[in-house]
Amino acid sequence: MTPLEFLGLVAQLYAIMNPIGKLAIVGPLAVERPAQIRKVTAVVIVVVYLLTALFALSGSYILAAFGVSLDSFRIAGGLILMVISVTTLTSGSYVGKLEIGEEQAVVPLATPLIVGPGTITALIIMSSQYGAALALAAAMAASTAVAATLIVGIRVVKYVGATPLRLLGRFMSLIIASVAVEMMLAGLRNVACKS
Repeated sequence: MTPLEFLGLVAQLYAIMNPIGKLAIVGPLAVERPAQIRKVTAVVIVVVYLLTALFALSGSYILAAFGVSLDSFRIAGGLILMVISVTTLTSGSYVGKLEIGEEQAVVPLATPLIVGPGTITALIIMSSQYGAALALAAAMAASTAVAATLIVGIRVVKYVGATPLRLLGRFMSLIIASVAVEMMLAGLRNVACKS
């Protein structure tokens, strides 16, 4: 795999995790309760690293354990990603208003909002297709980008507000929809070739 292809995998993961869209949820609270949001952000970042590493390392084993083919998983994962992206495009988020505290740092912020069905699907596919080491490297790089986005973004939202972040989050939903279509097409092509 070339470095450019690797960066493409990292960019896909980053888009699916969509930390910019999540800043619209937690960012406004940074003005009211900065110390609490810093703690919440630290917990979210640690959990994101742990979960992405777990699914990157265990992806191929998960498919084997359930007897699911990679192509079937691609099609199902693409459908799930498409639903998430359409919901986010139309409503801005697939969750309602959250009361953010340290308890909510793990659920729902770290998972399923950042490391949710789409991220898990992408990591399992990467692990099965490219191997656990490459999937882990992509997961760690994407998680680092997510961490940087959250840390910097919480400071930026104080000055620009949540509206520009919501717009960027919706743009990321278009990228997620494109990734979903690619997943489904790859799965369908491979199934058609085997028939």
